[in-house]
Amino acid sequence: WVIQKSLNMRYIYTIGETVLDILFKNNMPVTAKAGGACLNSAVTLGRLKLPVHFLGEYGMDEVGNIIDSFLKANSVSTQYVYRYYGGKSSLALAFLNENNDASYDFYKIYPEKRLDVKFPAIQQDDIVLFGSIYAITLEVRQKLLEFIHQANRKKAIVIYDPNFRKQHLHELHKLKPLILENLSY
Repeated sequence: WVIQKSLNMRYIYTIGETVLDILFKNNMPVTAKAGGACLNSAVTLGRLKLPVHFLGEYGMDEVGNIIDSFLKANSVSTQYVYRYYGGKSSLALAFLNENNDASYDFYKIYPEKRLDVKFPAIQQDDIVLFGSIYAITLEVRQKLLEFIHQANRKKAIVIYDPNFRKQHLHELHKLKPLILENLSY
């Protein structure tokens, strides 16, 4: 899936983590679907037929194939996704209680090299959305910030969604400076 840009058209780039969400109700798996905060935003924009690219990473495994197919089926370009060997695509197990509130367990086995992709050339007024735990993950942060700096230099519209989750609250003292830095962009 490749999006063709016409004159005066903005591209939208979302950059973030990917997971396969497996939902459990009464200790039984109910469904599985691709997820991640910025991935979900990309899918919504793709369904609206807007020119959206997802930038991220997932494995060359069956879970990665499910995520890749889901993005493409929802009109999201995966041209700038890093597909890796030597690791596994991430899983998020969501355990729903009687009120359908979820508690999560995450399983992540990444390769040594992360986000090894050539980023697109940003143009003025393109839109870049980044966020969640991915935007403060040290293993990808430098590469991600290079992209955000390029977007700022080109006068793109940059949007940061912290999407900070309760399971990281114990790390807030360490992560808060990174979140504040991201807000400054």
